[in-house]
Amino acid sequence: MSGPEWITIDQHWCLTEARDRVVLETDPEARWLHWSPGTLVKREEAERLGAIEPEPAPEPPKKAAAPAVKKATPAENKAIYPTQNKRR
Repeated sequence: MSGPEWITIDQHWCLTEARDRVVLETDPEARWLHWSPGTLVKREEAERLGAIEPEPAPEPPKKAAAPAVKKATPAENKAIYPTQNKRR
């Protein structure tokens, strides 16, 4: 999580009848006052109840493309070092 762990509420938020989300006090679904301005709330709770949008998950770092493997030509398949003299 990149943002602050706590946020300060700047308006009145009320719970709905089902108590599963918060809405502004002027919303017709508002039933019970839940947060007043100046209240400190955990970001996780505010996101869960819908008061703020969840922070987007950080994108995983992109992996660099693997280098293309060049197939060896028959001449390149030969030994790099000359063969030892088999006559000893």
